[in-house]
Amino acid sequence: MNKISFIFLVLLAIWSCSEDDEAVTDNTSNDENAQRTFAEAQTQYEALRENAKHSLTRKAGFPTSGTMVYKGMHMGEFFERNTTSGFKLDYFADVEFTLDFEAQTFTGQLINFTTNLEGFDNPEGSLNVSGSIRGPAELGDDAFGLRFRVQDGDLKQEGRTANFDAFTENKGRFLGESGQSVNIRITSIFRWTEGPDTGTTSETIGFMHADRE
Repeated sequence: MNKISFIFLVLLAIWSCSEDDEAVTDNTSNDENAQRTFAEAQTQYEALRENAKHSLTRKAGFPTSGTMVYKGMHMGEFFERNTTSGFKLDYFADVEFTLDFEAQTFTGQLINFTTNLEGFDNPEGSLNVSGSIRGPAELGDDAFGLRFRVQDGDLKQEGRTANFDAFTENKGRFLGESGQSVNIRITSIFRWTEGPDTGTTSETIGFMHADRE
């Protein structure tokens, strides 16, 4: 083997290793909330709620065009009405959605679920959310709210699987001079399809708080 061929092979080997390292880096999650504890999630939610103390957004300041991203959290507390499981489930999840003010619709995701159920404290799964703006004509005043819907899907961890579904419990409201925040009351249901609670349900009632980026 001549000197030029040897140098080429060495460079080829270095290049291949660099490609492999880059691939590993690209597949690594940087989400700090993926394995948070229930106490950590609760602290994050309480801080978000404290910052959301704004007056209602009125018609004069409500955006009529453009798209904006909202990020926040969704929580649910045990509600006995339609619960047949023996476990009193509470949970938190992160929410992010993009709202189109001209179309008056939004789409996004619920991710990073954290519950108080041992063995199901950080279930895997992300769920799509969608909805539309409710305006003065529907709400009967000059405030604005959201119609919120989760596309039901599965959450899984350690042999437990639940089909999760959620929907707007009331009309919700935009807060701040120009809709900087949104607050919605939501009903959620876990329908257990695998694990010790199979065939039962866990219902929760809670709120979603999100702030505009």
